[in-house]
Amino acid sequence: MTRTQILFKILVINIVVQSLLKKKNMNSLFKYFIIPGIFALAFASCEDDEYGSRKESVPVIESAAVTPETFTFGDSITLTASVSDPATELTTLTYEVVSGNRTVATGEVLLAGESDEVSKNVFVPLLPNQQDNSDVHVNLVASNILKGSSTSQIEGLTGNRPIYNQLFMVTEEGGVNILNPQGDNIFQGDDLTLETSFHFKIAERLNEDNSIDYSGAVFGNVNGKVAMIDEGGESAFVYTPDADYTKVFSYNVFAFEVETTGSLLGEDDLALSGFGTEDINSESFRTLSRTLENGKTYSLFGAFANNQNVYNPDFFERTAQNKVTFLGETGEYTIYYNPVRKNIFVGVDNPSFPEYLLACGYGLGYPTKVSSEEIASVYPGHQRTHTDWGFDHVMKYVLLRRIDEGVYQGTFYTPGDNDFYAGFKPFENTGWGNEKKAGDFTFTGEQIISGDNDWTIPNGENDPVITPSNYRFTINLNDNTVHIEQITLY
Repeated sequence: MTRTQILFKILVINIVVQSLLKKKNMNSLFKYFIIPGIFALAFASCEDDEYGSRKESVPVIESAAVTPETFTFGDSITLTASVSDPATELTTLTYEVVSGNRTVATGEVLLAGESDEVSKNVFVPLLPNQQDNSDVHVNLVASNILKGSSTSQIEGLTGNRPIYNQLFMVTEEGGVNILNPQGDNIFQGDDLTLETSFHFKIAERLNEDNSIDYSGAVFGNVNGKVAMIDEGGESAFVYTPDADYTKVFSYNVFAFEVETTGSLLGEDDLALSGFGTEDINSESFRTLSRTLENGKTYSLFGAFANNQNVYNPDFFERTAQNKVTFLGETGEYTIYYNPVRKNIFVGVDNPSFPEYLLACGYGLGYPTKVSSEEIASVYPGHQRTHTDWGFDHVMKYVLLRRIDEGVYQGTFYTPGDNDFYAGFKPFENTGWGNEKKAGDFTFTGEQIISGDNDWTIPNGENDPVITPSNYRFTINLNDNTVHIEQITLY
């Protein structure tokens, strides 16, 4: 009965009682015994509420089962149950999956009415030190609105450990490292070139683009320890002390323990630990001045081995994920690494002809896989193209390297994403020497350049729209030709 109904009943009773009391022949016996009895009956009738008669009852778990009865930890099982109560509204069915003496999964299913059917997918994670072929049972507790409850247990279940043929350790930057089985539940990656500290996840499967496939087992961080996670889970963290880089990564799939082994850098190795920091055109760079040798292969460590990084293809050939071969002439260079643009290029002091041509103006940029939107989210107003008129710093101009006598090559992203325009010109030095006018050359390949003076990609109303892309310019000063080809970055 609702509160309104109760109040109404009390009001009616009060009117009746007052009428009786006004009668002159009302005797004391009626006053002291009959009237209290009326109130007692009235309030007794108020014990009903919106849930029906408040009788003492407990839920009944009529049937309960789990399928499959034999499963693999790290997969899901299906819990089904029929629950009823003879007199009271049901509220919840809680479950607890137990392996040995450990609870591996818990949860709650909401019930409705005086009878309900349950079908629930329950994820059963693999926990550290989980034994194989383990006896498993499920404890159930059904409850009603009056806190009545009953219990049941599903027995005869078996949980097995998963079998992994190979695992993948994926760093937060997207680097993929294969972990091969070594025996004794150890999966290990050797000859790695990782930073001494990094975040990671361990995955059973990868998608075609090397992202993690969460339909398989994935391990990450849960409360500071390695554990199974879903797509919303955090990366775990590891640190390798007393080393320049991490060379070996081992994962114990039984104990969920990670061990790393470090090593020291050699003179032909490139790692961020040796780079300084420099601000150029309001962007943060990591820089290092050192000798680079023509034809020598350099090992890449940590962030430098990221697949998303683009090494200037005019100066480097990337022969493996963690190796590049230098194509330029032996000499002193400054290596520039932009962590936002994820590209690496080189510069020299006072670059000049005959070793180099220098192109400055609008609408050129060293190649990168990072979009203009991503760059602008960190450096507002900046985009893939970054050149300008002048030679104040290495972002204003780009280098074309001599690849043969009188022949120069430069690979750039052009035109600008914002306006589809470029206007630039090659020079022989930073003093604007011996400009190379567009009208003095014959262009072959991609016909994207026009103009007699500046090398222009126009964006006028009647001009064809040139899609921004990576183009390689080969300038031959011997016959005054320029060949332009569109290239794909790998």
